[in-house]
Amino acid sequence: MKPPLGKYKCNVDASSSTSKNKVGIGICIKDDQGHFVLARTEWFLPCIDMHIGEATGLLHVLQWVQELGLNDIDFELDSKFNSKGEDISELGAIIHNCRHIYNSYFTNSCVEFPMRQTNEVAHSLAKAVTSHDSFHIFSIIITRVCKKVN
Repeated sequence: MKPPLGKYKCNVDASSSTSKNKVGIGICIKDDQGHFVLARTEWFLPCIDMHIGEATGLLHVLQWVQELGLNDIDFELDSKFNSKGEDISELGAIIHNCRHIYNSYFTNSCVEFPMRQTNEVAHSLAKAVTSHDSFHIFSIIITRVCKKVN
C-alpha cells in the first residue's frame, strides 16, 4: 500500500550470509505515488541473530532518514520486536536507541510490520549487499527539459 498523500514509505530488511559472515541491510524509500526515491545498502560483521540484524537495520534507517531531513515517513519491516521495560540485552539496547530517535524526530510517522512479501525490494537489496565490498546509495535523477514558447 502507498503511504498517505505527502508522506514517504521506507522499507527495511536484513539478511544474513553465514558463508561470508555478514548481515546485509536493505533500505528502499518510495513516495506517496509508490515511485522509487532512494535506496541504500550496507552490511556489518559478524553474522548475528536476525532479530538483532533487523533492529540494527531499523536503527540505521532512522539515523539516515533523519540526516536526510525526511520526517513524514512510515517505516515497514517484517520482524516485530518485543522488548519492554529495562531490557539490558543487546537487542534491548538497540530498540531503546530506535525508540529514542523515533520519539524525538518522527512524530508524524509509524512503524508497521507487514508480511515479507510486501517488503521484497528491501529484502532483495539486503541479500545482494552481502556479496559487495562496499555500501551503496541508489538514486534516480530526473531532469526535465522545458521549451520556451514564443
